[in-house]
Amino acid sequence: MCLTIIALEELKRLLTPIERLPLRLGGESGSEYIYRLLHAHPDLCKEQLRLDRNIFVDLVTCMKNKNLLSDGRYISVAEQLGIFLYIMAKGSSYRDAAGRFQHSIATIGLYFKQVLEAMVHLSTEIIRPYQSLTVVPKKIGLCWSIGGTHINAVVSDDDGVAHRGRKGKKTWNVLAACSFDRLFTFINVGFEGSAHDITVWNHCLTVPEFRFPHPPPGKYYLVDSGYPNTVGYLSPIKEKDIRTHLPEFRNGPPPQGMLELFNYLHSSLRTTIERCFGQLKGRWKILTMMPQMDTKHQLAIMVATFTLHNFIRLHELDIPIDSGIEIEPRADYDLFNENRKAVMKEVQLNIAKEIWNVLK
Repeated sequence: MCLTIIALEELKRLLTPIERLPLRLGGESGSEYIYRLLHAHPDLCKEQLRLDRNIFVDLVTCMKNKNLLSDGRYISVAEQLGIFLYIMAKGSSYRDAAGRFQHSIATIGLYFKQVLEAMVHLSTEIIRPYQSLTVVPKKIGLCWSIGGTHINAVVSDDDGVAHRGRKGKKTWNVLAACSFDRLFTFINVGFEGSAHDITVWNHCLTVPEFRFPHPPPGKYYLVDSGYPNTVGYLSPIKEKDIRTHLPEFRNGPPPQGMLELFNYLHSSLRTTIERCFGQLKGRWKILTMMPQMDTKHQLAIMVATFTLHNFIRLHELDIPIDSGIEIEPRADYDLFNENRKAVMKEVQLNIAKEIWNVLK
């Protein structure tokens, strides 16, 4: 009889729903916080999560429509994205986010990684070439710009040597291409900080799996002086006593002659990708405060920031996400061929003459 009573009491205990108490009594719940961001001052959402509230709502809808995220029993997709963006924007710890959203640290970590995975999936659709809205003279043939940047890495001391860049910090060497509309068209985030830019670039172009968008015939990328001037890739003119970088022109007299004028305009156009990198790091503090996570998640965090950048920029330009240009991926093993360099040298000088005749 006693055992029956005990069993019934235990069954009653198991079937009784447990009241979900807030982590901190009197605090604003995560759902209430998201509601406030979407209905209070228009700038509040952008200040806290780095997205205008209409873009945030569109991101929620996008994630649902593509079946990348779904509402949980207690946490909606909007709150899941809020948790993720809060950590990405502020470089906050799980503990800090747990206090802000009134959930356990384990719950915060679970949803952060779920949204991170969804962002990586979205990146395959959103980081790609789009029809440019910026008018570039057809004779010049520019399409995109290539550049590299370093992003902080958190690795063990055993792996630290390979990750130490020129400034001695542990970093990832990231290569990206962007359009003059400031949309990233290609990224590669997997190389250690000690890897040379040419090594990263050459690897991206020669491995088909990276699906590098090679320029169409008659078009080319702008690249800096560290890259070869070869078919499809236009570098500044490298001659003795000829300035090549924008700071040299800012700190000295105006461009002198045809070659310097070309280099000045070349360097000015290449600031597009530098501005994109600056905006990326300024918007997402997690890139300068990388958390203690394994390599897989650090790389995913970088991919997610590029994805969010493009999502925001596409909305600003009113370009549909699914309107990307299809470019046949192919490997290019002959970048350093002397004949190709000679052809591009002629193109380079013809462009310089064209500019000089128009602007002199």
